[in-house]
Amino acid sequence: MEKFGPIVELGKMIWAPISEYYNYHKDAGELMKNLKRKREELECGRSEIELKMEAELFPSKRPKKEVQLWIQNAKTIDGEIEDIEQEAGRVKYSNARIGKTACKKIQEVEELMNQRGGFSDSFVVDPPVSRGDVLPITTIVGESTAKRTLEKIWEHVLGEDFRKIGVYGMGGIGKTTVMKEINNLLLKETDKFDNVIWVTVSKASNVFKLQNDIARNLDLDLSKYEDVTLRAGKLNIALENRKRYVLILDDMWEAFCLEDVGIPEPTPTNGCKLVLTTRSVEVCNMMSCENIKMELLSKEESWNLFLETLGRDVLNTPDLEATVKEVVKECARLPLAIITIARSLKNVVHASEWRNALEDLRTSINGSNNGATTVFKRLQFSYKHLKDEKLQHCLLYCALYPEDYQIDRDELIEHLIDEGVIKRMKSRQVEFDKGYTTTRKKVNCNKFFCCNNFHFVAINFYRNES
Repeated sequence: MEKFGPIVELGKMIWAPISEYYNYHKDAGELMKNLKRKREELECGRSEIELKMEAELFPSKRPKKEVQLWIQNAKTIDGEIEDIEQEAGRVKYSNARIGKTACKKIQEVEELMNQRGGFSDSFVVDPPVSRGDVLPITTIVGESTAKRTLEKIWEHVLGEDFRKIGVYGMGGIGKTTVMKEINNLLLKETDKFDNVIWVTVSKASNVFKLQNDIARNLDLDLSKYEDVTLRAGKLNIALENRKRYVLILDDMWEAFCLEDVGIPEPTPTNGCKLVLTTRSVEVCNMMSCENIKMELLSKEESWNLFLETLGRDVLNTPDLEATVKEVVKECARLPLAIITIARSLKNVVHASEWRNALEDLRTSINGSNNGATTVFKRLQFSYKHLKDEKLQHCLLYCALYPEDYQIDRDELIEHLIDEGVIKRMKSRQVEFDKGYTTTRKKVNCNKFFCCNNFHFVAINFYRNES
């Protein structure tokens, strides 16, 4: 009998796959029916999980990764089952391969359904929340004036006497720069506040747009909700989840009711603060803020800032200091105007050129009698003194970007080429080289922000040029 042992074993080896093949062939119809039932169970299970997850997705909540993965796997298997059913429908007789595939897919569905027991009671989690964003800032100009204002704001924010603080002053005076410094300092103050939320407010704003501005900075999607009151409720929950926060609304143009927007009223109980910047003291008053005025630079600070920007070598030219001082005087002690005009006059050398520039500046600002016009007229002078048409067009094109939009240099150059601001040349590389040369005169980095003052100025330039 021993000599038949190998033959028996060989027979078993041959028979096993034949038997398996036969069973798949014989049971293919039943296996497909079973697979259909399993698919229905899977669809019900997925629908149940999605509904529960949707119900738990309050503002600032996120689906658990394992739940998202389960749903994705369920969708993948569902698609694969559909392919199997379509193939089975095309075959007019029982097919062992289809039976085997159906059997394997049934096992996958059962394994996936069993995984549901591994989920905890909740399908969502609180995402890791950043305390806030460190903002890029330029050096605060006006050692005494600006820093006095900064210290006063800092004292009010950290103190317990005031919950809403309004910083006001004309455009270009440095409100945003000071508040960016406050923002960055608050991020280091871990004991007092849990979060610092910076929001740049759109000029053409209403309650709906302001809600979007704030929601965007909270990583909150309000796009599904059209009703302003419902949106306010979602926003209110998201802000309350941030616990003790400082909400900074930069460049407010009009007052809003906090409740209408969805901003919880700052109180000693919730430990929150609201700080806004605006050009209008009326906005501060209407929002019941403790007001802090951003003062103009002193004459000495204005003079020093102008020379630091321009270069002190200008004083080496005989009989020029008096004319330069007159130019500085026409800058109206505004940091933005001083820096911009000084930069535009860097290549002016001769006394006659300076006298001509002074006359042009005075002509340009003639009739400016309000805050916005005061800034614009002085910056318009700088625009005209760029003496580079391509750079002027580049400035106007930037007005198409939203306020505080981070502009990518390569993207901007692509648009300037496509719009014909940079003329077509023998190769794309040559066109890009021209674009880099042009934009480098404006900014020395690969990404820069379309700040609110720049946006305001560029739009006004565009209107005047048109």
